[in-house]
Amino acid sequence: MKSFCLILVFVAATQVNAQHTTRFMVVGDTHHFSPSPDFSQTILYEITLAAIHEQVDFIFFTGDLIIRGFGSSIEKDSVLKDWRYVLDTLHYHNIRVFACRGNNDVSSGEAWDSLFSGPYLFPQNGPENEKNITYAIEYENLLFIALDQYTAFHKINQAWLDNLLTTSGKKFIFAAGHEPAFKLFNSNCLGTYPPERNRFWESLTEAGAKVYFCGHDHFYDHSVIEDGDGNSNNNVHQVIVGTGSISLFSDSEYNGNNGRWTPERVFHEKTNGYALVEIEDSAIKMLWKHRIGKNLFEYGGDSFTFSESSTDIICPVQDYNFFKNYPNPFRSGTVISYQLSVYCNTELSIYDLMGRKVETLVKERQQPGRYDVKWDAEGVKPGICFCELRTGHNRQLMKMIVLR
Repeated sequence: MKSFCLILVFVAATQVNAQHTTRFMVVGDTHHFSPSPDFSQTILYEITLAAIHEQVDFIFFTGDLIIRGFGSSIEKDSVLKDWRYVLDTLHYHNIRVFACRGNNDVSSGEAWDSLFSGPYLFPQNGPENEKNITYAIEYENLLFIALDQYTAFHKINQAWLDNLLTTSGKKFIFAAGHEPAFKLFNSNCLGTYPPERNRFWESLTEAGAKVYFCGHDHFYDHSVIEDGDGNSNNNVHQVIVGTGSISLFSDSEYNGNNGRWTPERVFHEKTNGYALVEIEDSAIKMLWKHRIGKNLFEYGGDSFTFSESSTDIICPVQDYNFFKNYPNPFRSGTVISYQLSVYCNTELSIYDLMGRKVETLVKERQQPGRYDVKWDAEGVKPGICFCELRTGHNRQLMKMIVLR
């Protein structure tokens, strides 16, 4: 199988002095204009606390922070003071902050350079005219790419990216930029110029990338960009995480010029939250964490895993209503039942309320038919948990309640 790559398109590259990266967060469109009377009441503050709680190695903001044109020097100083607080607080907890520019950040380069300087300077390995906005971050066998899309509006520096992907030699690649490659809500995106977008997406595919993170649209949306060749292993996922804003958007359609690709939605939600990526040995897992209350984030119902050995075969569930457990609620245990229509890779796992895996009950290729799997819940804390059934790109999530 082609080596695994997740691509976060930021525009820049660097060698980070860290021993090992296992966890990072992605969120965008915090749109922090002016300080509230109490900064602790903002979503940006909550995201900062969540990064500390998750013990991530770094957090990546997919643009629209906002570092923008200011109405007065007082407003500018107040906004930058809040962002400096975020940077200093996360730095104290050994969490790096990286970002790419959004369309609302473009007009205030002075403020951007003021914030992201000194110990917070981004890698300076991007193109000559895109220093500190396009760059690459290297952690051992991991490559994270930040792509600016406003040096040339709605385009990325393809020549630089091609050279980076050709010479990196990294096992895992992540990329992130502000705008979606395939239009959903905002028509101003990389799809504005289909030939350039197509070349960009082909380069991710050829590099073995699996994920492109972005924002711009104020909601969470995870879609597989199907290329129609019958091989699900080389499809790249587009994950929109414009979920840091208090102003969220309504859903829309993938009705732009999609070239030879077909966006197939996996999950969508209109709420605040962040994507959490965990890297363990040769496997990478992404969890969507949504906000359920002040300073409270939990597993939001979307997760996916990639590994070097995964064949990532699509396997439809015969009856989407036929995934259940009995009894529910339960005390000592329950039986989980499901039915498959084809021979395929199947994974059945239990997660707690925070999205942490409790146990994997099934992980194998299974023949078509009905399966009843008993789960012994002895020793599990009472409360809500989730059972996830994955069959390739298809997934179902079921809430269960453990009593004591």
